[in-house]
Amino acid sequence: MKKFIVAHNGARHSYALPYFFAQAGLLEYFYTDICGNVGFGKIFAQGKSLPVIGKPLSRLAGRQVPPELIPHTHTFAIPYFKFLWRNWLSSKDEETKFYLNCLRTIESGQAMINHGFGNATHLYSMLGEFAPLLVAANERGIKIASDVYIMLSTNKILEAERKEFPGWEESPPNYEEISKKLFPEKVLLTRTDFFICPSEAVQTDLIDNYGISPQKTVVVPYGVKPDWLELNPQPIPRRILFVGSANLRKGIHYLAMAAEQLHQQGYNYEFRVAGDVTPEIKNQPICKHLTFLDRIPRNEIQAEFIKADIFVLPSLAEGSAGVTYEALATGLPIVTTKAAGSVVENGIQGYIIPEKDTSALANSIASIVEDRSKRDQMAVAARERAKDFTWDKYQQRLIETLNMMN
Repeated sequence: MKKFIVAHNGARHSYALPYFFAQAGLLEYFYTDICGNVGFGKIFAQGKSLPVIGKPLSRLAGRQVPPELIPHTHTFAIPYFKFLWRNWLSSKDEETKFYLNCLRTIESGQAMINHGFGNATHLYSMLGEFAPLLVAANERGIKIASDVYIMLSTNKILEAERKEFPGWEESPPNYEEISKKLFPEKVLLTRTDFFICPSEAVQTDLIDNYGISPQKTVVVPYGVKPDWLELNPQPIPRRILFVGSANLRKGIHYLAMAAEQLHQQGYNYEFRVAGDVTPEIKNQPICKHLTFLDRIPRNEIQAEFIKADIFVLPSLAEGSAGVTYEALATGLPIVTTKAAGSVVENGIQGYIIPEKDTSALANSIASIVEDRSKRDQMAVAARERAKDFTWDKYQQRLIETLNMMN
């Protein structure tokens, strides 16, 4: 019988993945950095009411592994605290922070090896995280499935975009070179036996740009929490919603240009952008038609979806953007790109347009907003589509896929 080690930092999707494995009887161990109800994290979380340090400890206390997972969970707090200490002592530039984070995952991976593999036959990795663990697992004959949750070409795409649109974003450090200095092998590509892709965009990127055999890839789309399907939409006509960090990767510049084009054509639309935004982007002259709401807490964001007329995400690189699932579940027609990795069917729940195509974006928005019958038909189709992509359906598809692995 297959037994998996699931390894990832942080509380990804509220620990949904290891929980799915445990429910299916496939989980040997869950390896993670720290959480609020296991190991050292459980002790430190008790200080959440203390002055000064109480706020970060309160966040730690919020990382609660589901009770069913606790017997399988092993945390590795020492590399985590070493990272915090080094980060406090060092400069806070992006290159240093990335270097220290890479060092943390390598040291965590080594600690996981020392803890052992138990009766595991498989390892479920997140984008090659904990490189030494993948190498050791591979050398022991343990099969590795890797969740490729974003297109590997993302940095290359953005490098070209920053050259074309100077002044919008600062160029980041060379992440690949920093990673190579610490661990030269690209273990995601060299040690993975099976690539789990959330969208065709990710799968195509692996095959076309990284030489991965199609037979080693499979598409398993994500899902949406069922409570989104219970919302009562109250759309305000001509209100266009964008949710996500307002940056070049998400295509905020193309949305700004499309808004300008629509304004020039005489359309009076309200463009609302909910997400982090830098002053450099907010102050771009072309963005004058966008209303930046900044980051909205997760417990308040549903109000924006409820009142939107349509949803847009002209992204250049994603895995499979969770906001598109939420928009579908809210009954919103969507205009997005293939690179966004959504499950939208072109012409049914909205439109899939080419990346970087401002005119296609503007025309698709107007096509839906100005044809209320079409808009309402797409809204109904959107919510029906979302029913096939809940977290329960994601769990079912993922476990069925993993059970087919050799």
